[in-house]
Amino acid sequence: VILLVGVTMIAIGLSFIVVPQSQGEFLYEVFRIEFGEETDFNKYSGCYHDETSSSRFDGRPIYQLDTEEEAVFGYCKKEQRWYLFDSSKSGYEDACAAAKERGESLLAYSSRTHSFDIEAIFSDPWFSRGHTPLDATFFVDGDGVGIGCGKKIGDGRCDVELNIDEFGFDGGDCCASTCNHPYCGLGTINYAFGTNVSSVGGGDGYQSCLDPSMETIEILFNFIDLDDSTDSTDSFPFLRVECDGVTHLTLNIVEIMDNKTETIYVSDGSSCTVGVTTASAWDAMNYTIYHNKIGGVNNNAIITKGNIYRSNKSSTFQLVPRCYLKKLRDYIDINQIYANERTPQRMVITDYLIGNGTKSIEALTSECENPFFIEQYALAVTYVSAKIAKVDIPNISSIANVFPEEMQDNRIHCSWSFVRCKSGHITSLSLGYSGMKGTLATEVGLLSKLTSLYMHDNSLSGPIPSELGNMSNLEWLDLYYNSLSGPI
Repeated sequence: VILLVGVTMIAIGLSFIVVPQSQGEFLYEVFRIEFGEETDFNKYSGCYHDETSSSRFDGRPIYQLDTEEEAVFGYCKKEQRWYLFDSSKSGYEDACAAAKERGESLLAYSSRTHSFDIEAIFSDPWFSRGHTPLDATFFVDGDGVGIGCGKKIGDGRCDVELNIDEFGFDGGDCCASTCNHPYCGLGTINYAFGTNVSSVGGGDGYQSCLDPSMETIEILFNFIDLDDSTDSTDSFPFLRVECDGVTHLTLNIVEIMDNKTETIYVSDGSSCTVGVTTASAWDAMNYTIYHNKIGGVNNNAIITKGNIYRSNKSSTFQLVPRCYLKKLRDYIDINQIYANERTPQRMVITDYLIGNGTKSIEALTSECENPFFIEQYALAVTYVSAKIAKVDIPNISSIANVFPEEMQDNRIHCSWSFVRCKSGHITSLSLGYSGMKGTLATEVGLLSKLTSLYMHDNSLSGPIPSELGNMSNLEWLDLYYNSLSGPI
C-alpha cells in the first residue's frame, strides 16, 4: 500500500481510509517514509516503529526511526498536528515541547488532524520547519516495511526487499546506470556465465537489475581456449563491459564459460565497449554480443562478434534506441540492423539518425518523436543510395563524406535546397544534374506526399522501384538520361 504526498498532487494507493476515533483503534506499529532525494530530509527516510506501546503522549504513539538518526514522529494535541523532530538536538520526546521550542530539533509537521492514527494524515500535505511542502512517500505494508526495515534506499547496495517499482528499485542501487555511489556493484558476482567464479576472484556487476526501462545485451562465449600453464588469478583473461562511461561488469574468464551466456542490463540507446584483456599469448576466444528482445519482441539481434588470439580485443557499439526500432520495424529487418555489412539503410540509422554515440538519449528520443521521422529516414536513404555507386558502399567510412553540408548540420529537411514541403511533408525532390551514380531506393515510396520527383541527367542504374506505382500523389516523374530499367 502506497500513499504519495506531493507539492501539487496527492495520490492514494488505498481503496479506502479508515480513521479511528478513539485510542487504540487501528494503530500501525511500523510504517516507512521516503523523502525525495532533492530535499535535505533523505537521512530521515526509513522505518519508524511504535516505541511507546505501554505509555503514549496525548493518546497517540511515538514512532522512532530505526537508523542512527534520532528522528521521532509524535502528536501534539494542543496544536492538533503530528511532528517529526530530532530528539538528539533538544532532548525532547514530547512533540508539543519540540513544537513550542521550534528550534533545530523541529524537522517537519503535518496538516491539522484529530485522528488517533497517523495513517489518516499520510495523504495530507507535510511541511518543513520553514513551511515548505515536502515530497514524501509513506508505506504501511510489504517487505520494505517488514524485513526491509533497517535497509536504506539509495545507499549503493542492492537490497532484494527494496528492489521493486514502489521503491524505485532500491533508489537505483540495483542497476549500473542508476546507482550513484562509489561502491555500486562491487563484489556482487559469484556466479556468471553459468559458472561459479568465486574461486577466481568473483566479479562486479548488477545481475539483480529489474528496472523494466533497461535494455538487455547478452554475451555468448562461443569458444575459449586458455593457456593453463599457471593457475593464479592474475593469469586469467579479464572481461570488462562499460556503457556510457559506467562499468557494468568485470570478471575473470575461465574455460568452462565456453558456450555459455551472461545478460547485462543497460540504458536505452547506450554506447558500450566490451573489452577482453588476455593473460597469455596463447589465450584464444570467440564471442558474440546480442541485443535481446529487440523492438519489444522476443528477437535477439547480433550486434557484433569478436575473435581473440594472442592480443587484447574490444568491441564498441551503440544500441539502437527503443523508439527507433518501433518506428522502423515495419520498413527494415530489425534482426539485421546491427549487421556489419554496410548498406545505405544502416549508414543512415547509425551515422545520421543516431550519430554513432555523439547524441544523448534525450536528444535521440526527441528526434524520434518527430512526426516526420519516417520521411527524414526515407529521404536520407534515397539520397545515399542514389549518391554512391553500389560497389563503393562497403568502402564508405562515414556518411559525412556523402551528405552535403546542409544535411549534416541541419535536421530541418524542409530547408534543404533540393526539397520542397507542405505542412512539413516532403512534396518535391529535385536531384537532377547532381552527380548521382547509385540506385533509386525503394524507400522513396515512403515519401507518400511526394508530387514531383526529378532525378534526371545522372548515372543511376538498376531497377525502377515498384513502389513508385503506389505513390498516388505523384504528378511529375523525371528519370531520363539514366540507366534505370523496368516498368513503373
